[in-house]
Formats: sequence, C-alpha cells, structure tokens
Amino acid sequence: CEVVSKANCAKLKQGIAVRFHGEEGMGQGVVREWFDILSNEIVNPDYALFTQSADGTTFQPNSNSYVNPDHLNYFRFAGQILGLALNHRQLVNIYFTRSFYKHILGIPVNYQDVASIDPEYGKNLQWILDNDISDLGLELTFSVETDVFGAMEEVPLKPGGGSILVTQNNKELLLSGMPEIDVSDWIKNTEYTSGYEREDPVIQWFWEVVEDITQEERVLLLQFVTGSSRVPHGGFANIMGGSGLQNFTIAAVPYTPNLLPTSSTCINMLKLPEYPSKEILKDRLLVALHCGSYGYTMA
Repeated sequence: CEVVSKANCAKLKQGIAVRFHGEEGMGQGVVREWFDILSNEIVNPDYALFTQSADGTTFQPNSNSYVNPDHLNYFRFAGQILGLALNHRQLVNIYFTRSFYKHILGIPVNYQDVASIDPEYGKNLQWILDNDISDLGLELTFSVETDVFGAMEEVPLKPGGGSILVTQNNKELLLSGMPEIDVSDWIKNTEYTSGYEREDPVIQWFWEVVEDITQEERVLLLQFVTGSSRVPHGGFANIMGGSGLQNFTIAAVPYTPNLLPTSSTCINMLKLPEYPSKEILKDRLLVALHCGSYGYTMA
C-alpha cells in the first residue's frame, strides 16, 4: 500500500503485480483478490472514511471523517485504488451513491438525487417544492441537524444559515442549491423598453453592478424579476413568461429620490429608475433584492 501511495500516475498506469507477504502466488487472480480486500477496507467503519447511506447498499463520504487524523491521506489512497481499478479494468466491491459519482465527475448535484437513496425523503422534498409553504409553520432554516457521535449538532448549509428562515420565495435555493449564472448570456438575451437602450449609462451601470455582486445576489435578482431562482436549460433565451417565451426585460422609470426598482414577474420585467449614479443604483437595487426576496411585494 505504501508503494501505491508514493508512486506517480505514470508508473501506476504501466501495470501492477501483487504478491502477499509470505505467499508465492502471483498473477491476475492475486490482483483481483488484492482489489477485493482493499475495497472492503476502504469502507471499513474503523477508518471513518465512508458511511452507509439510507438505502443500505451504497456508501457516501463521512462528514465526521476528521476524527481520523490521517483521513485526507486515506481518502487520497482510496482514490488511487479506485483509479487503479478503473485503469486496469478490475472490479471493486463498493457501490457509492449517485450524488458522489456526479460530484467526482463535476456534474451538478440536485435534490432529486436524494430520491435514489431515500425515496420517502425525496418525495417530501418534492412536495415542499411543489406546494406553497407560507402558512404551514414549518420554521425551516438553511441548516440541518446531524448526529455527531451521539450528540445532535446544527450544521449551516450556507454562512449564517441557522438564522435564515426558509420561505416560499427562497425554498428553491434550499432544495437545489446555488445555480451558476452566466452574466454574458444574460446580457445577450435581455431586451430594453420605455426609453432604455443597451448603450445608456444606467444600463451600463446596471450590468457592471450585476458583475460586481455575489452569485447569491444574482440569484436573488433573477428570482426578483422572473419568480424563479433557476436559469432554464438552454440559458436565458429559454426563459418563460406568463404566455410563453419572454426575454428578461429592463424598462425605464422616471427617477425620484429613494425610489426602488420593482418588477413584473409575469413578463420578466425589471422596472429600473433612471438613477443619477452607479452607486445609487447599486444601493437601491440591493435594498429591493434583500427585501423582496423575503416576501415583500415590490411590483
């Protein structure tokens, strides 16, 4: 095992030969046995690397693996063994969760992956997404409780998540996570009306602000104007309005002091006052987003 840990990738790809201590046998049968033994050890609970999921057959990384001081080295070794098995077409006696495989491959994980592990829990999450939770008194927050060696601890799903209530407007973020938003695609598929044009200073300031704000604030902006925190498959060109495809639209509104941006979600329209400076625009926009995202109607 030490030989594997210290070897470089090129050497490991060349081929492997295994001989157990005190035994003479070598060959593919011994190699298969070696992989079988190691795969069982990788999920051995004594190493605290992986835990069995709710379905009783698949494994997922153990959030408490830090109790093993060498857990990162062990994870690296486990990855090397699995990589060796793939490269040399060897079977291993481990089944991981679909979400873990997706994470390894760089494929976004979503709440629907939960259903493959725990169908009942997945069904409950889908119900929350499909129904209005405003008056149910669920008092959910952006946090989960987890068992840490017999004691229940609250783990935030985002900074300060334990104090952020889940509402009808932000529940999609809880279930689906923070989506990536392509600002260049957003700009490309935006229309302007009521006097605005792409070259206007206010519009240029607006897009500069969108570039400057955090990914979470971009999601709030998208939700504020369209009613959804997700970009549809195919990008902003496929955003739907109340009567079909409807591009994100920015409409000019005469400026008065303290006037906030408003929106009409049925037509994906942001009503943006003609602010005299970028600084005022950014300040008023963020106020609207952080108020509107928690249920105050601004449109």
